[in-house]
Amino acid sequence: MTVQQMIELVQQHHPSMGETEIVKMLNLAMADFSIKTRIVKDTVKQAMTIDKRYYDLASASVTMDEVIEIERVEMDAGNGFGTQIPRLMTPPAEADLDEWEAE
Repeated sequence: MTVQQMIELVQQHHPSMGETEIVKMLNLAMADFSIKTRIVKDTVKQAMTIDKRYYDLASASVTMDEVIEIERVEMDAGNGFGTQIPRLMTPPAEADLDEWEAE
């Protein structure tokens, strides 16, 4: 279905709506659909440091405004395969000292 066909379909039910308003609403609907269905996916690679648990995504190739959900975290096993790191259910008993010093 083309954009023009969508505009005509909407205008059949809402004749007072202009083309610009309809296109804006269609774009919002597409963005909402993409987020809800998790169509948009990306991968961020970041170097790891020994004894460090927390990493700032802002230093990676994305901003926090672009992150909808972190689905999984993998560590490079060195053989071309990643090892999935399990999600913690509770905060760790020990904190990274550099995280406290940065605040």
